[in-house]
Amino acid sequence: MRRLAFSIAMASMLAGCGGAEPGVYAVPLAEALQRLKKADVDGFRSARQCGILIHFAADSPKDDAITWRVSSSGREVLRFTVRLTAEGEGTRAQIEVPAEAKGGEMYDGSQFYPRPAVHQPLRPAVQELIDAAMEKRPYDVMRIPDGQRSSANDGPCKVQRAGLESGSARFGIDDKPGYDSRRSQQLREAENTRANQEGYDRSYGQPMDDTQGNW
Repeated sequence: MRRLAFSIAMASMLAGCGGAEPGVYAVPLAEALQRLKKADVDGFRSARQCGILIHFAADSPKDDAITWRVSSSGREVLRFTVRLTAEGEGTRAQIEVPAEAKGGEMYDGSQFYPRPAVHQPLRPAVQELIDAAMEKRPYDVMRIPDGQRSSANDGPCKVQRAGLESGSARFGIDDKPGYDSRRSQQLREAENTRANQEGYDRSYGQPMDDTQGNW
């Protein structure tokens, strides 16, 4: 009886997670896609955002794949795709992240961003998003392995998030490097004032000289 109960418990557990091979789930493709559509993106954002205001938008499923686009101040700063394929009676989930022009892929842990949107590396965090969706549970950042929750390039992310959480500073994608939003705005205003003083066109508003054919 104990052996039967154990077997049932194991079968139930494997039905919601990846089983023996990471990324393969004992869930039919159609059901897996429905679960993925309900992924806990709010939990993902709360756990991994870096302190600048970001928005997640999911494209409608296409070819059994969903792409999430992350934007800030109306500009896309990151996107990633989860593609599902049938594998036997289960489903395989594959993560796709665009390449960076300077090598590697976006937020792979080796990239440096003055105003990052999320913690690096990205892939382990997205893997937890998938696992949570397939197991129909909330996102849990503590399930990401310790060595994969952060990278050596996460310094700006930690500074931005700490400033937001403490209320001491706010950051935006257009801030000047090394400054928060308030100080960046002050610097921009000072620069504009200097530019207006130095480049002021004193002929503005004067009558045009029709003898030169300007009329």
